[in-house]
Amino acid sequence: MSTHPIAIRAKTIITMAGEGAVRSAQLFAPLKRIENGVLLVRNGLVEEVRPWSEGSLPTGAIVRDLGPVCLMPACVNAHVHLELSHLVGKTRWGKGFARWLESLVPLLALPPDESCIAKACLDMWSAGTLYVGNIAGSLPRGMALADAACRGSGLIVRHFCEWFGFGEPFVDGQRPWPPRCRAYVTSNNAVAACASPAGHALYSTDPQVLASAHADCVRMGRVFALHLAESPEETEFLTTGGGPLRTIYEQAVLPPNWMPPGLRPLAYAMKLGLLAPGTLAVHGVHLDVQEAEVLAASGAALCLCPRSNRNIGVGVAPVRKLMESGCLLCLGTDGLTSNRSLDVRQEAVWLRETLDVPPEALVRLLTINGATALGMTSHGMGRLVPGSPAAFCILPESLVC
Repeated sequence: MSTHPIAIRAKTIITMAGEGAVRSAQLFAPLKRIENGVLLVRNGLVEEVRPWSEGSLPTGAIVRDLGPVCLMPACVNAHVHLELSHLVGKTRWGKGFARWLESLVPLLALPPDESCIAKACLDMWSAGTLYVGNIAGSLPRGMALADAACRGSGLIVRHFCEWFGFGEPFVDGQRPWPPRCRAYVTSNNAVAACASPAGHALYSTDPQVLASAHADCVRMGRVFALHLAESPEETEFLTTGGGPLRTIYEQAVLPPNWMPPGLRPLAYAMKLGLLAPGTLAVHGVHLDVQEAEVLAASGAALCLCPRSNRNIGVGVAPVRKLMESGCLLCLGTDGLTSNRSLDVRQEAVWLRETLDVPPEALVRLLTINGATALGMTSHGMGRLVPGSPAAFCILPESLVC
């Protein structure tokens, strides 16, 4: 049943109409803007976006004037660990990846907290995020709680069901889902439709499992995700087999006969056939210039989580080189074990204020590129166009272009 339209007025509206996934120099192109604009909404969907003219509003329209702000489509947080939201403030920051991981591992014995996950989802929604790429499988019952919280807060979620460990057997009827996600996914068709098997990382997941999970994603037409080149410890572990990650994983994860591949993370992922269109790699902090170009040529997308990287102390991704390479880039917050908030706009603010990344590029990373990386471009996702969800956010002042 049709309701009265709502007319949302703002100083500037960026719609992203006509934009697709953007790479390289196109990231910096001027954005189309509607000055003194109005967003007409009916039944939760965009009906029209145009310049304001009070005399031409639909009959019965309810006007909401937001004043001197810039509106843009709702944001995409392409990488977040919702199940770990109850661990906020409990991990060690600033001392590198291994020290952070050592502080995190004992905390994984704590069960997920429904109220913490629900608060995290509501905070994201309130900050203008609509689309979420959630890492599932970290904790028992974590996926069910995260899925319920996302749906309850109005977030549209894609779950990446993360395989962790070595030698996990594939039993008939259990592929492709990892153990902590399997029952929930296979018993819930709605969840199965928005989930895909994923890998944790090259150093923590059996290579055969990674390759099989990726193949299953290709077969199902789903996005495959994994953490890649996040820390110097990762590179050391994969190339030499030594370093602090060896100490951490030797007793808990690594099989007795494990041998390092002797390759840097990007080269090892390529060898396993994991990098291709439909793959979402996360972090990429320790990619060099040549590796950035190889990643771009593979067709894989890369999610940047700069505040998480800063907080843990693993370095800063070569953002400019990644942009120049033609890689499809998007943004994520990671989880509250390595970040102070899940407002993905603040990742863009950090890149703007710290690395002077142009705001035009950051708006694209926050919207259409993120939607593309998650495989969520149908129905106008990442845009404000007729028929799309009437979901928007206010652009922070430092990102207004």
